[in-house]
Amino acid sequence: MNKVYVSGEGLKRLKEGTGIVYNKWVRGPSSIRAGEPVEVLSEEGDPIACALWDPIGPVALRIIFHNKCPYNDIRSLLELKLEEALLVRERSGMRDFGSYRLVNSDGDLLSGLIIDVYNEEVAVLQSSSLAVDSNIEVIAEILEKRLRIRNVFEKSTQRSRRDIGLEPRQRWIRGRKEKVLIEEHGAKFVVDVVNGQKTGFYLDQRMNRLELRKYVRRGDKVLDVFSYTGGFGIHAMLEGAKEVTFVEEDPKAVELLKENLKMNNIQRYKILSGSVWEVMPNIKEKFDIVVVDPPAFIQRGDEASIRRGKKAYKKAYGLALERADEGSIVFLSSCSYFLKREDFLSLISSIIISRGFNCYRILGGLRGASPDHVLRGEEYLEYLKATFVHLSSCRKH
Repeated sequence: MNKVYVSGEGLKRLKEGTGIVYNKWVRGPSSIRAGEPVEVLSEEGDPIACALWDPIGPVALRIIFHNKCPYNDIRSLLELKLEEALLVRERSGMRDFGSYRLVNSDGDLLSGLIIDVYNEEVAVLQSSSLAVDSNIEVIAEILEKRLRIRNVFEKSTQRSRRDIGLEPRQRWIRGRKEKVLIEEHGAKFVVDVVNGQKTGFYLDQRMNRLELRKYVRRGDKVLDVFSYTGGFGIHAMLEGAKEVTFVEEDPKAVELLKENLKMNNIQRYKILSGSVWEVMPNIKEKFDIVVVDPPAFIQRGDEASIRRGKKAYKKAYGLALERADEGSIVFLSSCSYFLKREDFLSLISSIIISRGFNCYRILGGLRGASPDHVLRGEEYLEYLKATFVHLSSCRKH
């Protein structure tokens, strides 16, 4: 096995548990192949970690173990990593859903790799590094051998690939099952892994969808904005809500939404197809529960992008809050990493108060992603910020 040496700030960060090391701190032979496991040593020759070599982009080492490599071959190393990841999902109860995030990049010490599993029938892989690209076939084989998943789809189309010079890739590696039926606490959803957003479904919002059910009262009217395939609204209806109005622009998502409504035997609903900005001003009624789960309006960290994104969030939240009744529960969410926690709270506070709900209450603080989206201190993985709010205007009775 090839050896590489890390010095300076890179060595300091390694000892602190980082999952990546930049090439400016790494010295090693030029003959190492992309994705090959390497032993990571200090300049004095002390073993520090085991990593995958990445020759493209600023990251040279993607750490998989913080110690000596337990095996010399890549297959055995990746089998062990996936076994560890699966054990965590079993221990946290996330595997019981049948659909879950099996690998969450740096959170599982598999930087550059995302794996979402749907009903243990289909796995969707996302790679953002050449090191992972080079081992994608091996990963698919392990999934088939260990989890009996015979349908493996690669959906590596994210912007981060282009940023380091990798072309987007989308292909079937094993089998071909484009749609799969999943279930969440009695709610059924069709997932289109090929044409759907992200890997096909928003698994990160699962616990927030289940949390919403606690706030539903029989007879509530629900507004689900940026509804995608109906996750929040369908859960609310199954809990006893009277009627739900969905607002969604993506025609493919609307097709699946209709399938999901029929499959869950939901009959009292409206689907308003079109841009949120155009549809929302035409809604005149008030709602008891309002859900706003928009896309990432802030894609980059420069001031202009952040300013434009905040403006979009304010507009979206404001349009929804104007349709919330006194005493309503609203769920406000942002999946923009570049919108920091304190900025998110400040933003929603100003919007809520501007709509006259001066005595609002945030219920239980901020929410993030479901427990299968594991973390190890990496800020970029804490992209999801959401909260439930009880609206009150402090009017005298």
